[in-house]
Amino acid sequence: MLVPLVWVVDSAYTGELNARIGLAERLGYSYEVIPMPSSHHGHYNLVLKQRYLRSTQGNKQKLLIISGTGEETIAEIADLKILFEDCLNVYLASILPDLPHPRLSEYDLVASPQFKGTNIIPLISVLHNLTPAILSKAYQQHQDYFNTLPKPVVALLLGGNTRYCDGFNEAHVIKLAKRIAKLVSSLGGFLVITNSRRTPASALNTLLTCLDGISHFFFDWQQKDQSFYHALLAHADLFIITGDSLSMCSEAAFTGKPVLVDLSEDATENYHRELVGKLIDYGAVKVLGDQYESWSYLPLDPTGDVARVIESRLSEVGA
Repeated sequence: MLVPLVWVVDSAYTGELNARIGLAERLGYSYEVIPMPSSHHGHYNLVLKQRYLRSTQGNKQKLLIISGTGEETIAEIADLKILFEDCLNVYLASILPDLPHPRLSEYDLVASPQFKGTNIIPLISVLHNLTPAILSKAYQQHQDYFNTLPKPVVALLLGGNTRYCDGFNEAHVIKLAKRIAKLVSSLGGFLVITNSRRTPASALNTLLTCLDGISHFFFDWQQKDQSFYHALLAHADLFIITGDSLSMCSEAAFTGKPVLVDLSEDATENYHRELVGKLIDYGAVKVLGDQYESWSYLPLDPTGDVARVIESRLSEVGA
């Protein structure tokens, strides 16, 4: 099988870009991150055509394009099927709150936890860039810190407000902190907390103040090397996650460890609750409550699942 040229469409959203890059890396091919479509459609196509010719040195080569949710570029990326004849166009969908874009049917593959169809790869969770090797390396890299912590280590992964829900505020986190403090205190463990780009500073500060009474450590995801977050995933015995972040839920479900999710209606969209519900049905996730009893499940690997479908498709067409 000939090696395809792989393009990952850039994204302003961390989780979206990590998912696309994670898939490219799982496939094992080298890849290039290309810019998002611009308002000058003709110029954008010309730039990509020139880029293709430089990369292939004028030879014909299979092109794999990986894009997805986050920016409204479905039509522009779909048009690349016309520009590049031998192209496998893959769309990674996380949450699409509206009806499916009509041009999604033109994509060769759409990986989605929401939709069904002939070109759909059905998922339970969304793609990410984690592998066992990444977690193992991070585990060893930061074990001197995590091995000193009282057990169990409870990871609190915070999302925040979304386009359709702005209820992640001081009033909400005061109630959330009380539930978390009660649970962690009952376990006698240690709480490690991190945020995301969507976490409001005022709500975060209020939550940390409310958690002063229990042993905890907070790190800002923007001020720590990503390996520390990966180490937290590897060392944690239990996860508590806000239900607005399907990416964090999916990353935690990749570890095979218990995941408790806050699905408070004032801080999550119905779309998030619906998709987290798939993880609940699968057995990876339970709703955050006052009681906790450990459980196990087979880890989910959506990135690997999609990679296998793409490899099969590339083999079929003799790429």
